Amino acid sequence: MARIDVVLRSRGNTMATCRIVSNPRWWLVALVLLGSCGDGAGEPADDVAPAAVTPSPARVVSLVPSLAEIVIAMGARDALVARTDYETHPLTADLPSIGGGLDPDLESIVGLGIDLVLIPDGRDSPAVAERLAALDVETLTIPTQAIDDIYRATALLGRRLGRVAQADSLEAWIRDGLAEVEASVAGRPPVDVVYVVWPDPPMTTGGGTFIDEVIRLSGGRNVFFDSPIQWPTVGFEAIVDRAPEVIIWPRGEGASSDLAELVERPGWRDVPAAQAESVVVVDSDLFNRPGPGVVAAARDLARKLHPDAF
Repeated sequence: MARIDVVLRSRGNTMATCRIVSNPRWWLVALVLLGSCGDGAGEPADDVAPAAVTPSPARVVSLVPSLAEIVIAMGARDALVARTDYETHPLTADLPSIGGGLDPDLESIVGLGIDLVLIPDGRDSPAVAERLAALDVETLTIPTQAIDDIYRATALLGRRLGRVAQADSLEAWIRDGLAEVEASVAGRPPVDVVYVVWPDPPMTTGGGTFIDEVIRLSGGRNVFFDSPIQWPTVGFEAIVDRAPEVIIWPRGEGASSDLAELVERPGWRDVPAAQAESVVVVDSDLFNRPGPGVVAAARDLARKLHPDAF
């Protein structure tokens, strides 16, 4: 596996080691990407010269909305000088676009004088990073797989952007919000669900992803939690065999919010939950982004799975 090391602290060497893994096919969840990252703090060196201190970048762009939303949530919106075509946060609406996250317009990045490009850890990360490195543009590769990765990303960005206190506050806010949601449905029988990442052929989420964790915290049980693949493509027979009580259907590209249309789709119309119209429609922009929005996503899903708890 490819490996990227990034020095994040001005004193001592704190290395973020990000391993590159495969990412899902669906672009909305390809923005999530799969990755794992660990960091370890080194002891401050007494002989570190001021020239060795890495200044906070003044001009930043993120190749995925989730990392941009973390930057905004920690109060560093002014550092963002561009966006991708997939941004929906209102505070990025007036920014120029550099195109897609997997194929950014390199001329635009250079022309905008961008200091730092934030890249989600995934299969395509090395290629994008190499293209940018050839243009002397710094990159930071960040894991975006699990909820713990959201905390890691927040800490990494807080240190790199000189917003450590704000990053700590944001992490505490996310932790407290998710704990509040979990407490609100505590003691209630979990609802068996299947999350539709892509409808045809059906792609869902396995265990260990942030979506799987949001489902658990919201009082649900992902029926494919034991999949050896984190974003598996499954057959309709497998869905029927797992007997989900509820289908979680993201509204967005490739997914319709029209229940009648879902029930008539070949394959889906054979799933008992679809026949019973036991379908929860959610916002794909909210649910498919591993960032501060996980709190709102968990709260929304908990209300829909356990309305009597609220």
